[in-house]
Amino acid sequence: MKYKIGDKVKIKTWKEMEKEYGCRCSDPGNINCEFEFTKSMEKAIEELNCNRILTIKSVYYFSYTMKEISWQWTDDMIKCLAKNKIKEIKPLSITSRFDILDIR
Repeated sequence: MKYKIGDKVKIKTWKEMEKEYGCRCSDPGNINCEFEFTKSMEKAIEELNCNRILTIKSVYYFSYTMKEISWQWTDDMIKCLAKNKIKEIKPLSITSRFDILDIR
């Protein structure tokens, strides 16, 4: 297990999974990975509109449960840890009261 509870992880896209593992011949709606990656899982991620980033809620043997979706996820479905990209807000430099009021 690569990740721990509280980690924010990015889930691979359907195309990435299909390219890496291929679809099942008997059921083209599933990807051949450790646990099956299904069209339902893909749809649930898309409906969340979360940029494919989920938070690990619990770890159980070889799978994870995410806070946002109650499916079982495995390392092979996860692309990477999601990086927190917080922009630093720089204070504006005010040179005169006209800058504050924006009148000139």
